[in-house]
Amino acid sequence: MALILDSVPRISLPGVPARLVFSACLLLAGAASISAQQPADSPSHTPDQKTKKVWTNDDFAPGSANVAPAAKDEGLPRHSTDQANAQLASQLRGKLEKLQAHWKVAGQQLDELKRFQAGELSGDDGRQLHKRYNRAPIPEQIAKLEEKRKHLQDQIEAIYEEARRKGILPGELR
Repeated sequence: MALILDSVPRISLPGVPARLVFSACLLLAGAASISAQQPADSPSHTPDQKTKKVWTNDDFAPGSANVAPAAKDEGLPRHSTDQANAQLASQLRGKLEKLQAHWKVAGQQLDELKRFQAGELSGDDGRQLHKRYNRAPIPEQIAKLEEKRKHLQDQIEAIYEEARRKGILPGELR
């Protein structure tokens, strides 16, 4: 093997490493072969191919003569523009606020019962004289409150569903 490599004359330029010359030759040969290849399957432009339009600021100028005003679509339902829908939205909003207040109170009571069951006592339990004494076991009270919260949540969802069917947007109920 060494004999063959020694018999090959070396091409070198003075002051330039042989690896750099070899890399440059490979790069030029690769570039020449890539540029020589043309895909035979796809012509550059076929007659049935559409040309693309380039849009400029002149095409979008305000008050352009070729721009028609957008027509109103009469097929879409109008969202609560009439008085009846506004009044219904107000009624539903009132119901929703009451239900959400009850839901929040039930959640607070549920948290208090869970803390009491876990053994955590708050210091003001003895001073709350307006609260009545309940003989029902704590797990039963928790189950009742969870059922009450679920029922309230179902009622809240029913109000949102009714509003959606009537064409009232959810943001109008807040």
